[in-house]
Amino acid sequence: MGCLLIAGPSLAGQAHVCHSQPVTNTAANAALTDKTVFNCGENLSGTIPELASKGWKIVQQTDQADMSNPARTYAQLIIQKD
Repeated sequence: MGCLLIAGPSLAGQAHVCHSQPVTNTAANAALTDKTVFNCGENLSGTIPELASKGWKIVQQTDQADMSNPARTYAQLIIQKD
């Protein structure tokens, strides 16, 4: 029995790494809120609620040190869309 392959649109999902703006390492500044804006590259940015409304799922959130200024941190998201 033969196998028939049909070319069509890719059904692969998408994923991006997103970063907030770096902030000073103080409790008041480092708080992650619904107003925190993330830049995800490829003309994709927004707050967590905005990204979710576009169908993106947050699969991981971590805080990262700003390598150019270790006294500052930024929030990093990994987002995914099926």
